[in-house]
Amino acid sequence: MENQTQGTSAHAWERLLADRFVPGQVILDDGGPGGRLEQHAKFNRLWLAQLSVRPQSITHAVPDLGTLSAEVRASIVAHVVVEGDGFIEQNGTRLSFGAGDISFRNLAEPSRVVFKTPGSFYALRLPATAIRLHRADHARYRPLAPRIARGAALPAETVRRALSGMAMDGSCGTADFYMSFALPWLLAAAYHGDSAPAPAIRAGNELRWQQALDYVEQHLYDADVLSAVACAQAIGVSERYLHRLFAQRGLRFSRIVLAKRLEAAQAMLQCEAYREQAIASIAYQCGFKDPAHFSRLFKERYGVSPRNCRTND
Repeated sequence: MENQTQGTSAHAWERLLADRFVPGQVILDDGGPGGRLEQHAKFNRLWLAQLSVRPQSITHAVPDLGTLSAEVRASIVAHVVVEGDGFIEQNGTRLSFGAGDISFRNLAEPSRVVFKTPGSFYALRLPATAIRLHRADHARYRPLAPRIARGAALPAETVRRALSGMAMDGSCGTADFYMSFALPWLLAAAYHGDSAPAPAIRAGNELRWQQALDYVEQHLYDADVLSAVACAQAIGVSERYLHRLFAQRGLRFSRIVLAKRLEAAQAMLQCEAYREQAIASIAYQCGFKDPAHFSRLFKERYGVSPRNCRTND
């Protein structure tokens, strides 16, 4: 068992998760460290980690999944939640989870997990075949549907107790070795258990959501035009409805705009065509009104100053 503890910025947290599990985009709610990887281990084809997280959303989009091998794409990710609450989204379906629950998502299709409160959980990645051994051959290649196994169900409680009892101090005894073979069966029992899944909630109006994202992209570099009020007016909804569109996905309008502007600035700083441009000029072009404020936000996001980002390229 590998023992690691790390508190990170959003950018470093993304790299850590990509290295250990699945690449994706992290958006933090409070700008603090992304989380801590307490322990990490690999048993046969089972990957296991114990993590603590701050409120955030983690999106695994098509480009992220495209970097994975075929073997990893044919896996599932399960979160055994010890503390905290949030939801998962996949195929337009949203399922809420809380302490004691187990969430399941496949890695063949884009998905998103949102932690609404600080939490701790065990994350497992294992072959999807381990969950559907009893299924007919014709269903073998269909991605498993997202699911929440409730903590009151015996399999879910058994998984949680098994994980909490495994060695998490860097050692791996005989019992832990055999438990790694039992865990996939316990997870399969939890996934296919009789506990009623959480109600599937369709994400909000997808047309309005796409219109809002398009507006952000079109006006990203204009500090005087891009605002929640202007966006709402442009797509024909109230400002309150606009904020609800983002809240339904565990996001905030201002955080999305900030993240996209910082990403644009980073790309410009690392582009040879902008090598001679002043950092303040790049900040203004990306929609920031105060270069000093931009520099502080950039360092919080990427762990280096804009100047060092350019120097280290």
